[in-house]
Amino acid sequence: MADIIAAIVELLKADAGVAALCGTGVFGGELPPDETQSMPRHAIVVQPSGGVPFQPASLVEAEAQRFDLIAYGPTVYGAMMLRSAAASALYAYMRVVSEGVLVHWVQSAGGYQTGRDSDGQWPYAFQSFQTLYSAAEELA
Repeated sequence: MADIIAAIVELLKADAGVAALCGTGVFGGELPPDETQSMPRHAIVVQPSGGVPFQPASLVEAEAQRFDLIAYGPTVYGAMMLRSAAASALYAYMRVVSEGVLVHWVQSAGGYQTGRDSDGQWPYAFQSFQTLYSAAEELA
C-alpha cells in the first residue's frame, strides 16, 4: 500500500525553501523524542487527518487523503514563515513520484492557524491539506 505521509515528508525534505528553514527536520506522525529536547526550533510534522477528502468519481486506482501540517518555530512568526514555505512547495507538486508514490496533486483543505503547543508552549502554525495519489506503489 502506498504511504502518502512518507511521500509528503520526503518531498518537503527535498524542497530548497523548506530545507533553508528547517534542514531535514520534517517528520511523519509526531516529533521524535530526541527532537523535543531541541524545541522550540524550526521543524515540521505531517500527520494523517480525518474528515472527508475530495475524491472525484473514477475507475482509476487512486486515493484521496487529508493531512495536517504542523510547522514549529522559535517564534509564532517563524513557524508561520515555515508553514508558508511548506505550503508553497506542496502546491507545486503535480504528478511527482516520492517514496514510490505517484502524487497527482496537493491542495489546501482550509486556512491556517497559529498558536502555542499545549504541552511545551512551542510556537506553531497549522494547516490542513488534501492530496490525490496512486493507491498502488509505483516502480519509480
